[in-house]
Amino acid sequence: MAKTLKHLAEEAAEYSNIADSLDYELRGKRKDTFQGRWITAHRERVIRATQSSILGGTLRPGKYTEKTINERGKLRLIQCINLLRSIGIHAVMKVVEKYLDRTFVSDTAASIKGRGAHYLLRRLLHDMKSDPVGTRLVYKDDIHKFYQSTSQDIMMQVIHSKIRDRRIVRILERWVRMLPAGVSIGMRPSQALENLLMSVYCDHVIKDREGIRHYKRYCDDRVVMAGSWKELTNAVRIMQHQTSEAGVSIKHTAQCWRHIDRDVNFLGFVIRHDGKVSIRKGTKQRFARRWAQIRSRRRRRELIGSFYGVCHHANANHLFRKLTGISMTKFSDIGFIYQRDGKKDFNAQNISLRQLTNVEVEVLDFETGIKTKEGDDRYVVLIRRTDGTENKFFTNNDKMKKALDMAREKDMLPFETTIKADGGYGYMFT
Repeated sequence: MAKTLKHLAEEAAEYSNIADSLDYELRGKRKDTFQGRWITAHRERVIRATQSSILGGTLRPGKYTEKTINERGKLRLIQCINLLRSIGIHAVMKVVEKYLDRTFVSDTAASIKGRGAHYLLRRLLHDMKSDPVGTRLVYKDDIHKFYQSTSQDIMMQVIHSKIRDRRIVRILERWVRMLPAGVSIGMRPSQALENLLMSVYCDHVIKDREGIRHYKRYCDDRVVMAGSWKELTNAVRIMQHQTSEAGVSIKHTAQCWRHIDRDVNFLGFVIRHDGKVSIRKGTKQRFARRWAQIRSRRRRRELIGSFYGVCHHANANHLFRKLTGISMTKFSDIGFIYQRDGKKDFNAQNISLRQLTNVEVEVLDFETGIKTKEGDDRYVVLIRRTDGTENKFFTNNDKMKKALDMAREKDMLPFETTIKADGGYGYMFT
């Protein structure tokens, strides 16, 4: 791994990588801000300047603002930097994460591409089904003020041990040390670097060195299962020691219990000893309140698509029908199946834009930031043809993407259009 991570700056500074990062950071309403319009007007200049700052190792956070957000009843102070710096650090972290993600154990998730809560839930349920005796006892804990209590010195030791490109190390150190203590909650590098810290000090030691099978970590929340109290006590002792070595501490709410006596509240679900999965009470209440308040057809479609994604991974058919009035077996009637890794997946046949040239269609919805074999940051668009047939197509055409973003911002979805060839340079809506 050390050899692989010697020349990251050159890869991060590639034109295509920075251009993709610029487009990503300017998604949604950001491009219509004063700074967003300036960056769009001076695109090539911004890309060249960002390349220079990465190759020279001079990229830094600069001045930042702070704001308090309410995240499910918890007040969190987050830090925000300007768009120019965001583009640079996004380009750096895309490359850093590509290599670091390969080193993380399979039983950890959150802020890792392709590994969300549903991924870890499937692995947990597989463990319970394949080894019911070895998962009958449970220990659950989480880290006390994970980001705020992280030691900057220990974090830098981990970075130096894994990344040999001095320019990238200098850049990351500025982000790690931008606060008097701890690491920022709102900055792009924080989540990946916290995963790296826990991977080095906890995950690999627990899984690989100590051979503890049923260990799962989602950011700062952890669960380990065992078949005997002796085995579980040993696992807890190791976890406590390694967490202390990482410079953070475990909350006093950590507990052990028999799974048959109490369910496991983890990953936003309540998991029973027999493998049945239900949804947390708070999740149900939040959806019910929002569902009752929202009247926009488009927003209700988005909300119901998200809630279906949660219900799909739980035994919640009756709950879904009770709250929405829609049977899950007929969910395809509204144009979605479930969300996968936070992205909507449309229940329609894929079609090429060439087949849609000069065809009148109705654009129903779209999703951004889709990775395909042709590249990252594609848009997938759901359309309805005049005969009522629904299809979807993928596009990386800049004109189409801008038109779709504008339609969403101005609440124009769905809209009717004809897809035309753009003079041999792609396609466009007319």
